[in-house]
Amino acid sequence: MGLFGIDGGVMDEIRCDEKDYLIWHWHPRGTTSASSRRATAIRLGSSLRVKDGSVAVFTYSDEHGTKRDCIEGPYDGILETSNLPIISSLISAAYAGGTPFPAEVYFINLANLIQVKFGVPYFDIFDPRYMDYGFPVAVRGSLNFKITDYDDFLKLHRLDEFSMSEFQTQIRDAVVRYVKQVVTNATENDGIPATQIERRLEDINGLIESKITPALHDDFGVTVTRIDVSSIEIDRDSDGYKKLQAITQNKANIFTQAAGSILHSAGSGAAEAVGEATKTLGSAAASLGGAVGGLLGGLGKRKVQTPPPLPIVQFYVAIDGVQTGPFTLKALRNMAEEGTLTENSLVWKEGMDSWEEARNTADLEELFHASGATPPPLS
Repeated sequence: MGLFGIDGGVMDEIRCDEKDYLIWHWHPRGTTSASSRRATAIRLGSSLRVKDGSVAVFTYSDEHGTKRDCIEGPYDGILETSNLPIISSLISAAYAGGTPFPAEVYFINLANLIQVKFGVPYFDIFDPRYMDYGFPVAVRGSLNFKITDYDDFLKLHRLDEFSMSEFQTQIRDAVVRYVKQVVTNATENDGIPATQIERRLEDINGLIESKITPALHDDFGVTVTRIDVSSIEIDRDSDGYKKLQAITQNKANIFTQAAGSILHSAGSGAAEAVGEATKTLGSAAASLGGAVGGLLGGLGKRKVQTPPPLPIVQFYVAIDGVQTGPFTLKALRNMAEEGTLTENSLVWKEGMDSWEEARNTADLEELFHASGATPPPLS
């Protein structure tokens, strides 16, 4: 609806009646194209209404580029040179009073949340210890964002070329790229076992949020309010997954059974428990022989009232997220030779405040940096 000014020209009522929008381009009623002259003919003295949580952006282009005046809501008043200082100074020489001047008007909704659902098709991930056995995973979820700093948003986007559908597509493509990057690196950089990744949604969600939030703000000028990774699907029928699952499960079972038997026999002190522990060790005897010998020798010496046994340094080891042990240094040396214990393996012994990587532990450092000569056996 138009209002008649003092000079007989038609004054506009500039407002946004849309309920669900992020960016909305205003043009006077009765015009069908936002590019027509009538659609961009604005008069000082026209009324402007901006709702709370929105901002009206007036843009004017000349040979020097695009200039903008922004009026934040809530606002209900008349357009004057005082609230359009930039545009008014540019057009004052060519236009006067209520004479129309060319300007585009956009409304930006600062309160509206936009949701983008995303799906990352199957891509391969690897356990860094077994690089020959990659397997496919797919990720699905959603992301909510809004505009909180319209100055940053306006610096990154040309409103006259803005398309909401294209903008959402750009956001979705960026999200897919970052999600794939985070999940691919989660096994090596964040210690999440590849075969357990579908059960670590909360951890993966946090990693993705920390990556995407600053990236989307810098690249698109939007604020991420929520990331929800709804599912991570593993292709369980792939050969890589089946082989990796078999390897990791077998190792976990062997060392869990061995550790349980050793602890049981050490606690009871009975001959029958010792015999049962020896049988259970079975296939693990080669790598755990030192640990068994040390414990059994210690049990025998405790019955004699002569010098007590030398203290045995024992460590617990985290293997595929499972606590195993304790193991003697000899057993750990065998494990290092087999590749079960690596420099990056997490270890702990009594007296340590927290789990540490093996390479940072003084007692284990020599397992990975052989020095040549070794001391003679104790007599």
